[in-house]
Parts: sequence; C-alpha cells; structure tokens
Amino acid sequence: MKHLLSLSDKDITGSDALSSAEPRIAVNAILFNNEDKIALIYMEGWNLYTLPGGGVDSGEGLLDAVKREVREETGYECEILGELGMVTENRGEDDTTQKRYYYFARAIGEPGEVQLTDFEISANISVQWHTLKQALQIVSDNKPKYYKENFIRRRDIAVLEEAIKCHYM
Repeated sequence: MKHLLSLSDKDITGSDALSSAEPRIAVNAILFNNEDKIALIYMEGWNLYTLPGGGVDSGEGLLDAVKREVREETGYECEILGELGMVTENRGEDDTTQKRYYYFARAIGEPGEVQLTDFEISANISVQWHTLKQALQIVSDNKPKYYKENFIRRRDIAVLEEAIKCHYM
C-alpha cells in the first residue's frame, strides 16, 4: 500500500521526542454514499472531524476491520472499493506509534444501529455527509486544541488530498 505520510512530534509540537512502542494497527474508510458524498465523523466533545475507522482487533484482517468500524460508527454495511494509502505516526509525548491503512468504500443499503464505545458516546459523535472537497475544507478549517487531535487532523488532511487526486468514482 502506498505510504502517504509519516507524522511525529516534530511535525505537531516541534519536539524531537519519539516513541519506541509497538505500532497499533488501525484502519479508516473514505466511505461514499449513493450521492457520492463521504462520511465525516464529528466528535462534538472534542470539536473534531475525522474519517470513520479505528483499531484492528487481534486476529482480524484489515478489510474485515474496515467493514466492522464503518458499521459500528455509521450504521452502514460497506463494500471495499480499493486501497488509498497508509499513514504512520510516532507520538513521543504519549508514547504511541501507529500504522493506519485507508480504503475507499461504498455504503450499502440503509443504515442500521450504530454501536459506539463508551468513549465515542461521551464524545457525542455523529455522522455528516460531504463532498470530498467540502470534507477537506471542513477538516482543514478545524483547529483542534489538543496534541492527539492535531495528529488526527494532519493525517486526515493528507488522506483527503490524496483521495481527491485519485478519486475514481
């Protein structure tokens, strides 16, 4: 899979701090609906916009994880359309490393019930639908206050820019 971006504290805070932790493996989707709009997850508690996704469970394949995360966060089943790219993160301040894989996907049918974690419920998340360009503008204009959220914003901008370049829908 194409490597899109490497992020570290140097990019976010200017610090040279690095983590030596084992990488967490995670997945996200550029999830299109039948109007060719993509899902953005809005986390009101953090005032943060991000793409649907999350960690890969032990023994779970990447594609199965994408489908599960999309279903849990948006309520939609989805069809995987193709690979977009990968982002690596090294967050020294919170001693975390991460490899995050991004896929194009299409929502199928009508949404079912979302299955949110306690954390997601406390963040009061909701799904919004926007064009790729609108999504990029929303994520770019949003200025998170906190360390972790700035990593999320930076990686999502890079991914959305790449999605716009290679959008084949």
